[in-house]
Amino acid sequence: MTDFVSPEDGGFTDAGRTETRPVRDDVPPALARRFVLVKVIKAAERPSQAVVLRVRESDAGASDAPMVLKWYHRMHAPDPAVGRLLGEEPGPHLERLVEAGLADGHPYQLFRSHGETDLRAYLDGSPGPMPPARVEEVTRQLHVAVSALHQREIVHRDITPDNVMVESRRGNALDLVLVDFGVAAYRPDEDPGPRRAWRGKPKYLAPEAGSLHQTVSEAGDWWSVGMILAELALGTHPVDFFSDEAVLRETATHDPDVSGVRDGRTRRLCEGLLTRAPEDRWGADEVAAWLAGQSPPVPGRTRGEPPGTPPPSDLRPFHFLGERHTEPEHLARALDRHPPATAALLSDAEDRAALVEWLGQFETAGGRSPEELRRLTALRGELREPPGPETAVRLITWLGPYREVSLWGLPLTPEGIRALSQGARRDDSEALALIRHLATAPEILTVLSRRPRGEGLDEVRVRWDTLRDRWPHLVREVRRAPDIAGLDRVRRALRRTSAVDARLLELAREPDHATSRLAAEAATVRGRLNAPVPWFDRLVDSGEDSEPPRLLMALLLAGHAVREANERHSRQVDEEIQRLMDEDADGVVAVMRRMDRLPTLAWALFGATVLTAPWCFVIGLADVLGRASQEAVVTAWVQTVPAAAVVFATELLTAAYIGPPAYHPHRSLAGLLIRTSDRPATFVRSGRFWSVLLGAAVLVGAVLLGFYALAVAPWVWPLASVVLLAGWGVRRCHAWRRERRARLARRVGVRRGRVAARRA
Repeated sequence: MTDFVSPEDGGFTDAGRTETRPVRDDVPPALARRFVLVKVIKAAERPSQAVVLRVRESDAGASDAPMVLKWYHRMHAPDPAVGRLLGEEPGPHLERLVEAGLADGHPYQLFRSHGETDLRAYLDGSPGPMPPARVEEVTRQLHVAVSALHQREIVHRDITPDNVMVESRRGNALDLVLVDFGVAAYRPDEDPGPRRAWRGKPKYLAPEAGSLHQTVSEAGDWWSVGMILAELALGTHPVDFFSDEAVLRETATHDPDVSGVRDGRTRRLCEGLLTRAPEDRWGADEVAAWLAGQSPPVPGRTRGEPPGTPPPSDLRPFHFLGERHTEPEHLARALDRHPPATAALLSDAEDRAALVEWLGQFETAGGRSPEELRRLTALRGELREPPGPETAVRLITWLGPYREVSLWGLPLTPEGIRALSQGARRDDSEALALIRHLATAPEILTVLSRRPRGEGLDEVRVRWDTLRDRWPHLVREVRRAPDIAGLDRVRRALRRTSAVDARLLELAREPDHATSRLAAEAATVRGRLNAPVPWFDRLVDSGEDSEPPRLLMALLLAGHAVREANERHSRQVDEEIQRLMDEDADGVVAVMRRMDRLPTLAWALFGATVLTAPWCFVIGLADVLGRASQEAVVTAWVQTVPAAAVVFATELLTAAYIGPPAYHPHRSLAGLLIRTSDRPATFVRSGRFWSVLLGAAVLVGAVLLGFYALAVAPWVWPLASVVLLAGWGVRRCHAWRRERRARLARRVGVRRGRVAARRA
């Protein structure tokens, strides 16, 4: 709510009236029976301010819709003609007056409530330039509202984002309502006195309205609309100053810079509305033509100062980056936006001495408070020696105390820190350098806590230091988890980089908001996992409960979790496919075991025959050649018969126990002989000289060993064959039985898990 200040009170610093309202933050006693307080929108700190309340009617039969009650001091009552016209002819996108009267001797107005979100809050929650299509929609609605006011010969005088309510949102579209007509003026054509007492907010005042006795005109409202649209299109206000004096001097002497508006049509609209000469400024007709797709001409820029502009400063200028600075806030902006040049300035003894001398002017000029002068004296003392990083921030803060909190030109508001964190995640060099600078000198945050929207940054510094110190301990705890694999990858992913520091700073700045955002991102990642990952679930759950940094760790390890989930899912799919195949194959295997029993036994007989045939050949050859004694030959023939019987019996029993299809070719003697028979030939056919030579040597050695066996002990082969085959048969049966049990156990486990899942 804009203050009402009469000219005899000396401007806009103090209304100079005695407060006679019995309450300043509650329903007036005379209306207490009619209305129930819902919320105090704004309490009156001075008589010049209205009490603004959200109320409901206490009558049970009345509408339950909330309303806005504004209760004014009788010396600062709104123009009654404005209220009468708004009540009689409500217009589109305009606040609707329901009732007006007196309560406890002071005027009040009752309006229909249009929600709790104004355009300022919407901008703070949606940083960055607004798309041209949405700017055009805002222009269309403001054009309708302001044109309707001017048709009723009403000048609003205080059109700002705070006084434009966002009543509802329809997708990307906004429904806007222009409110707060407390300083609006009824100005019919025959009104002889257009100059009124000072009203409004400097950042949205037209140049001709910056004097103590304002020129009230419709053109001033269109300038305010232009400032709002430029702020929407740029993502920031085109006047980068904050103190009233600096803002008024800037708008009075320089054209607002809208060159950063990328869309050409939107830039033309802003230039037309922000023309400093009121007679050349765009109005309702030009804006209507622009909305119709036309391009009205934009007059040339003006120079000079309108009447009533604050006089130029008589301070000595300070030269920085080729510019002359007499306004402290101008220098504060330049120092903040050019950190390398600022560092070079403060590192040079001569430049620091010149700066100290220039600052000395403000000990007697400007009417500063004792606290400001005390800080100035301390600051000049620090600048006599090479200062640290926090001294530079203290200097900028003293020069521009009304500038929103920022460092290196980047805002450190909650929205700014969010953008800074996003830039660090994108490897933006400027964002990463700023985070490293803050990590090296965190005391800067304490200094910045004195700037607007920097409240609480001293506490943020403490929380940030705690989070950064806690991070290595949490990493060690995560790495000790027994079910997490790839420790080297985990260590690399959880390194405390500048990007991680930025996320921790965001968490320290907005603990609840950042935690909910991290939890939502982690929940999204967890929802996309193909299979549960226990260690990832533990990080997410513990982070939501007590330690938000674990949520950040979960996000940093998201890729690791996705890979593990995919591996688990693949294993589960393979096991499920195997289980289904096993279930489907049960009947097939039963039929195959019956149908393939005889071929299986035939393969067993073939393998036993191939194994025993060399015995007869060797023993017979030994008998014919006479290389062995008759006693050895007879002993060998005597052993051959039972040995052959044992071989055949062992292989047939093994084949019958294992059965088809598991027996042949993977577990049969015939399969083993077939698989190994081609290895020597393959080795020789490789064509390499050493391979052929080694193969020939092995063959000669086998022939010599055979002759030795023929001459000395021809019974060794049958006995060795029986022992080896019997041992291998036992091993084959045991391995097949173990595999079958594991397969059955897997089937039972999967079946029980599916039953439990269905019950859950």
